[in-house]
Amino acid sequence: MFNLKMKTNQNIIKKKIDKLISIIKKGNLNKALKEAENLSSNYKNIPLIFNLYGIVQLKLNQFESSVKTFDKAIQLDPKYVEAYNNLGNAMMELGKFEDAINIYKKALNLKPEYASGYNNLASALDDLGKYEEAIFNYSKAIEFNPDFNIAKENIIKVLTFHNPKNTNLNIFTKSNNLLQNIQIPYGTEEEISDEEVISFYKKCNEISADNFKNLKFNLSQIWRSNTIDLGCIRHFKVFNTFKVIPEYCFGCFKVQVELSSITDLFKLYFIFDNLKLPQNNSRKCMVELRSIAGGSYKGLIYCFGYDDANQIYKKLNDIIVKKIKRKVQLKIKRGCTEFGIEHPNFEEINKKSEKFMKYKNEWREKEKIIDNQTPEVIRQNQRKLSDTISGVTLKDVLIMKNWIMYAKKIEDMDYKKFDEDIPFSNHIEMEFSNQLDHRIKEHSKIK
Repeated sequence: MFNLKMKTNQNIIKKKIDKLISIIKKGNLNKALKEAENLSSNYKNIPLIFNLYGIVQLKLNQFESSVKTFDKAIQLDPKYVEAYNNLGNAMMELGKFEDAINIYKKALNLKPEYASGYNNLASALDDLGKYEEAIFNYSKAIEFNPDFNIAKENIIKVLTFHNPKNTNLNIFTKSNNLLQNIQIPYGTEEEISDEEVISFYKKCNEISADNFKNLKFNLSQIWRSNTIDLGCIRHFKVFNTFKVIPEYCFGCFKVQVELSSITDLFKLYFIFDNLKLPQNNSRKCMVELRSIAGGSYKGLIYCFGYDDANQIYKKLNDIIVKKIKRKVQLKIKRGCTEFGIEHPNFEEINKKSEKFMKYKNEWREKEKIIDNQTPEVIRQNQRKLSDTISGVTLKDVLIMKNWIMYAKKIEDMDYKKFDEDIPFSNHIEMEFSNQLDHRIKEHSKIK
């Protein structure tokens, strides 16, 4: 009778825990929080409940609270590897990277084959700019889980900032090293020929084609960035919540380049890689995946005010005239496209800066609401940023493949010069499911 009662209680607890897990998976976090609070009050000795409770708090940006909750789970079970891992994640969000590193190491001491632990440890080291150690630990994550796509993406991203001492560590470091040795065709004065572009890509593709054909890599923008964090994630959170433009963004100007073919996008990539600017402005080449924005192939240079943008515009225009010599649209724009749609006056640029739309002081309270939703010290503010390295990297080449898929999808026949048989990725298919007709029309107008 006693055993039957115990078994019944265990079944009841299991059902309640399963219910909580289901709510979390559905993303109903406020409901999950209440459910977790009730369970932790009624069942004070079950570490799994406290781990789940901490996960909900973490997802709700209640980082300090989640630390206490994960600590409770670990007190109940000192060998609870997943709770250590989650505690490390909470410390990361608080910007306490050294603490996070020590906690991840405890998890790995308990479970040396724990792939997620190696990936998270590497991520903390990555944020501290300890790239050698980060690359090694990302490699360990992939070693213990060969299908760990996130760890693969992470190591590829680190290789855009750092060339490791041991280039033979794995297929990622080997391939990246080989790509770094490929010369980007640029020269000094002469035009970049289509033949040079195609030859360059085929050399890169020979290195990457077989080793990474099954890798899911969904990025579409190639950056040459500096150490200034533009804070775009925070700014869009303000805008998307209240439809107000953050004060920081009123000083954000960009030089935008629109091109007519995938071949010319490659040429702009060569230009951006070689472009020398006094303030090393961040820049990117991209394919346009937003249905609200016009154009197909773009380049953007982020500027420090209108005067900086104007100087860069003149310099870049002279270079493009020499290097591309085809129809290219060059303009100065302010902020992001989404801002101009909501506030049309914002994107109007006059020669006299005093006529520009000004920031509305009442918006400052809206910004404070967003900033108060997260702790004062957050991960993004504590990260050490580095300039991207020059020359072609593995990340660049994988993004170029997505560019060519995009070109094929919008019927830019230049794609055949690169890879006539290139297949579509699920990412490109998904991005174009609602906007393909629009983008094909946009491309045909430019042509």
